[in-house]
Amino acid sequence: MKLSHMIAVASIVISSAAVADQSGVQFEVVLMRGGKVVSSPKVVAEFGKTVALAQGQVMKFEGSASAPDAEGNSFTAVKVYLFENGEMGPPQEMSMLANLTKTPSFEYSVPGTNARFVVMPRLVKLPESKG
Repeated sequence: MKLSHMIAVASIVISSAAVADQSGVQFEVVLMRGGKVVSSPKVVAEFGKTVALAQGQVMKFEGSASAPDAEGNSFTAVKVYLFENGEMGPPQEMSMLANLTKTPSFEYSVPGTNARFVVMPRLVKLPESKG
């Protein structure tokens, strides 16, 4: 077998393995009021895609993360919104470059309230798609 054919076959095998073992990001969003957890949803996204969730008249969240670079770091960006006094407040935007296999988190205390957000992005294996 020619070297170019062996390289092509190896590339196909490697790319197929990467698809079968696809990773993504899970965001756990904890909203506390007065030190007590009010809401703690989790949502999973593919790298490079924005995911959003709303918890009725409590809060809203949007987040995304890039695929890890050679050092294992992902650029992660989130927006959190607090529902207060009958309306959704302005977003608080936060971002960081972090290794999602570690324990990075965003923390934000909403001014003028007793509300505090903690957002924990984590590297997860995505379920295999059936197709």
